Amino acid sequence: MLNGHREARAVRPERPAYRKPVRFRLDLLNVDFDLGTLVEGLRRAVRGRMCLYGPPGTGKTAFVHHLGECLDRPVLVKRASDILSMWVGGTEGNIAEMFGEAAADGAVFLLDEADSFLQDRRRASRSWEITQVNELLTQMECFEGLLVCATNRMESLDAAVLRRFHFKVRFAYLTCEQKEECFVAALRDLGYRVERELPPDVRPELSRIRNLTPGDFAAVTEAMRIVGASVSPGQLLRELRKEADLKPEGRRVPPGFV
Repeated sequence: MLNGHREARAVRPERPAYRKPVRFRLDLLNVDFDLGTLVEGLRRAVRGRMCLYGPPGTGKTAFVHHLGECLDRPVLVKRASDILSMWVGGTEGNIAEMFGEAAADGAVFLLDEADSFLQDRRRASRSWEITQVNELLTQMECFEGLLVCATNRMESLDAAVLRRFHFKVRFAYLTCEQKEECFVAALRDLGYRVERELPPDVRPELSRIRNLTPGDFAAVTEAMRIVGASVSPGQLLRELRKEADLKPEGRRVPPGFV
């Protein structure tokens, strides 16, 4: 009742504020497209559709919020929990409503977890799964603003959806140079005095951890700050190794003898 009353008065509920990373740098995102050029192009065009894909923590969401700041626009974030409905036709109605909200606010519209409702229709077993994708395709075609879809499972998206994106940007794990930059920045954020160069024993160990992301450094740094852990290059390295080992790639057993 209260929500209906607020909607009737055109009062929208407060959304949780996005917690921006302490340090956000485009050069610490490992992508296959020049993001600086992309931002300038979108600043001029004011419209467009793009898909950001790659492992969790690689900076997809952070980049969208950075884009909103650069364009001086609000960022409207919608996830599966905001869209999917238990009622027949409810999801389609939510889809139409969220596009209308984005257009009214002039917002950068981020559709997170896009694979939850843009799956390949050839795999659909129910008619409503197909109608949801059809509704999204129609709304995407008619939307005159800036739409960004983010997903960790690019391979599961419908082919017709992929054709509608002007840009498809892949976010990958950090390169060796980027890992070293993040490592030094993390030590400084934790109050450890460090030079620009890493200690000789850290660089080879850090290079062996191949599946690190900016999100991993942020999570480990915050955890160490909360518990007041002793700050040293060795301790930070151990915590990053734990974070990497929890990922599916980290749990795989390499071929051959170990």
